[in-house]
Amino acid sequence: MLSKLLALPQGDRVAFVEAILCLVLARLAIFVPFRRVAPWLGETQPGVEQSRPALVAAEREGALRVRRALLRAARRLPWHSSCLACALAGRMMLGRRHLPSLLQLGARNSSPTDLAAHAWLWCGEVDVVGVEASGLYTPIVAFKA
Repeated sequence: MLSKLLALPQGDRVAFVEAILCLVLARLAIFVPFRRVAPWLGETQPGVEQSRPALVAAEREGALRVRRALLRAARRLPWHSSCLACALAGRMMLGRRHLPSLLQLGARNSSPTDLAAHAWLWCGEVDVVGVEASGLYTPIVAFKA
């Protein structure tokens, strides 16, 4: 694994280490009452799909680097990183880069007795985390930063 890490470009190596740290922090944040975490997530928006700003090339590359780092780090951690943990970690990483983001939380009824929840994160038009499954869920709340 170390040889693969060293083979990455410098910016990707730094983002990978940052992603691991952010995923650890996000996993811990899941155990904090949501009312304490919510103000940190940004301005509350209605749960409906929001228009996302267009990104310039450098912003798009930054968002894609965050996406790659999160996917790479989440696969290598010894625990499962949930969609919420990945979205929170992505939000931290995008915030450090001063990139706009839209974190959405949604739910769906899988069966009469089962409620499923999902979190996904956009940066402009870039799907950072979880967007591929978002169509199955009804957006409840969004946080814009």
